[in-house]
Order: sequence, then C-alpha cells, then structure tokens
Amino acid sequence: MPDLPEVGVPAMRSDAAEPLYLDYAASAPPADEVVEAMLPWLRGQHANPHAEHWHGARAWRAIEDARESVAMLLGGDPEGVIFTSGATEANNLALKGLLGSSRSHIWLSGIEHKSLLEPARSLAEHGVGVTMLGVDVLGRIEASAMRAQLLSPNSAPGLVAIGHGNNEIGTIQDVATLAKVAHEHGHLLHVDASQTAGHWPLSASSDELDLVCLSSHKMYGPAGIGALYIDPILLPQLRPMIQGGGQQHGVRSGTIPPFLAVGFGAAAALAERAALKHRQHLQAMAAAFLAQLDAQGLVYSLLGDPVNRIPGHLSLHIPGVAADEVLARLLPHVSASTGAACASGELRASHALRALGLDESQARQVIRFSFGRSSRLQEAGEAAACLLEAIQRIHALERP
Repeated sequence: MPDLPEVGVPAMRSDAAEPLYLDYAASAPPADEVVEAMLPWLRGQHANPHAEHWHGARAWRAIEDARESVAMLLGGDPEGVIFTSGATEANNLALKGLLGSSRSHIWLSGIEHKSLLEPARSLAEHGVGVTMLGVDVLGRIEASAMRAQLLSPNSAPGLVAIGHGNNEIGTIQDVATLAKVAHEHGHLLHVDASQTAGHWPLSASSDELDLVCLSSHKMYGPAGIGALYIDPILLPQLRPMIQGGGQQHGVRSGTIPPFLAVGFGAAAALAERAALKHRQHLQAMAAAFLAQLDAQGLVYSLLGDPVNRIPGHLSLHIPGVAADEVLARLLPHVSASTGAACASGELRASHALRALGLDESQARQVIRFSFGRSSRLQEAGEAAACLLEAIQRIHALERP
C-alpha cells in the first residue's frame, strides 16, 4: 500500500477527553428522555406490577403504556408484545417456543447472530431440521434462492429466521419479499430487528412479519430488557422457556421491572417520532467519515450492501493492516470494534465474515465503526483522521 499523504486536520486528540464512541451497533447509551422517564420508577413509584394493590396497579398501567409504545413502533397489537431480558432471550423464545412440535424445520443464513444460530444448533440435536440459506457477496438472502431451498421433501410447516440488519456487515434484508416467499410455502417468518428497530421502517401490521425480536439498548433505551413481538393469533402455539407465575399470557413468567419497561417504552416512542430524522443524521455521519478517507486515498472496501444498510454502520476491510493493531493505536482517541470474534483468547474470523467468503487473513483486517444520534460531523472527521494516522504509524513501523 502506498504511503498516505499527511492528514489535513489534527488526527490524535491531545486533550484528556475520553475516546470518541463509535460502537453504537454494540450498545447505545440511553437517551436523556429515556433516563428522565425511568427515574421515578427507580425511586418512590417502584412497586411489583403484578401485586393487587394501588401501587401495583399504577406500575402495571405504566408497563401497559410501554407495551403500547413498543407495539406502535411496529404497527402491531400490544397483546403481541412479550417483554424479555433482551434480544438473546427473545430469539431463543421464538425458535424454541415454536419449533419441535407442530413446526419441525428452521431455515436461517450463515451470517445470523449467535442468538439465532446457537438455538438452531441446539434444536437440531433434538431432531429439528435445520437448513442454512445462502447469501450473496453483499450478505443478502436472495428470494429466488430461498424459494428453491424451501421446496424440500419436508412439507411440515416451519420457521424462517433472519436478521433484518446484520450487526457485523450492516446489510439490511428485504424482509417484505422474504416474508412473501416464506408464507407461500406455509412457513412463519421471525425477524431479529435488534439492529434496525427505531432506525429503519419495519411493520408488523401488514401480515408480513409473524415474530419480531427487539433490543432496548440498541435503540437508546436501557440495557437488560427486550421484547419478542408475536402475532397474537400465534400466542397459543408459543411454548414458554421460563415457567413460574404465568405472567405475560403464561409465555414468559417473571416480574416485569417497571423502570426498564418504562425506559424501553420511552425509547420506542422517541424512535417512532424521529426515526427519519435520526436515520438521515446517521447516514450523513457515515458519508462524512468515508469522504475523508477517500480524500486521503485510503484503500479499503465497504462490506455489505452499500445502499440498504444499517444507518451509520461501516464495516471496512483495510488490506495490509491487522484490525486489532489499528484499534490498539486508535485508543485512547476512538472506540470502535473489530470484525473478528475472539474465542478462547484466539482471534479468528467470525462466522459472518466467513459466510461472505473472507479468509482468516482478510477477516482480521475488518474494522467496524458505527455512529449514533449524538455523533457530530466534526467527530466523524476527527475519527477518520485518527484512523488515517493510525494506519500511517503502522506502516512506518513496518519499514526496514
């Protein structure tokens, strides 16, 4: 790789400020409006929402209001909102709750989150059929290829489970088309929308989506709560994974924490009001970041679909430099993440990157930057400059 020209703006931050946070795809801090909504429920308004007294009834009304806000974000029925501890539990509940009895087959792709892949693997050990859907070089599931794979000897109704937006490469799937294909063959569609809810339009009111997974902390709500949305008609088919007091239609027992539910509801309401504005903002941040890299002649490739992608999400393959080394040199100036997964202390290619055809060496050269609502254009430029300088320093050390 040729030497990069000198960066035109100061790259490394000289002050003592904390690093720029560019890992919103991993977790987004709660919005101010969310925190304010939660505070009363962390203080004197707290009560068990399932208790049969005045304080319990007040907490229950707050939870039901939150349930309506989450349903409104999807255009769905509040009866179908099942609060969970997060997206991982929601995905497990969707797969394990529906498969193994009346539905005995699941289809999903090799780029899905582990909270879909691991339950599918566990179900396969108990006799559930699992078919892996292929993806193209941009990480898209093609409807024609999926239709061919659904035409299998197994005619029993099953479940297609896909991520709406991929957390590693950012590609957004055409769920409307994929839902049509699944329904043509009598199968249900479960969509993991933990990366896209509140950022990208998604509707459960048009008979497209049967089940949807949501994550509060990916949409500026509190961590520790998520939801599985299920078409209320399907509720009787959903077997519980957690049994106890029979809360939430008996599907998910346990005391619902009012402060978390209220925060989740506030985040959903905020997203429903300002989704387009925030989406455009995030796209502008990503465009400004890439524009500076292009202006300085950095050689890189953007993984995933360049158009239909999670707003503000950039998965960059930068040949010639190891991602972990770049990230180490970005600190303490920028917090980003690598496109590889660390297991047992060994850095290796993630399953999603391997599904795209990257080898071990290429996968170790992938860095993910993800912007958030509080990101600013100046910060996008500063982060790009930090990246360019980090790469320059790495190449300078490699010279004999």
